[in-house]
Amino acid sequence: MKDTSTDWSVECQLSGRDGYFFYHEGSNQIPFYWEYGGGDVVVIVRLDDPSKWEHRYAWATERKHEILERIAREVVRQRAPGCVADIDDKEVCIYVREQKRI
Repeated sequence: MKDTSTDWSVECQLSGRDGYFFYHEGSNQIPFYWEYGGGDVVVIVRLDDPSKWEHRYAWATERKHEILERIAREVVRQRAPGCVADIDDKEVCIYVREQKRI
């Protein structure tokens, strides 16, 4: 079996005020829609239809949270340095927020 710990990447495709992040793992891909947020939420990244995760991405069902964590880290690293990401596993959504300054 192939080691998926290093065989993955996240690609961003911009399209004005929104776009897609594509999670690639081997020959598999999951598209996540992103749009700018409001208030302290800089970016919202979500799966178009979270109820279809198990059906469309059966290869990733057992590792959904791990994949969301990878995407969250890459979104912050690539597009929102200094921000933090909150993951909503149930809604398959990531909220990238400005860090609160003390």
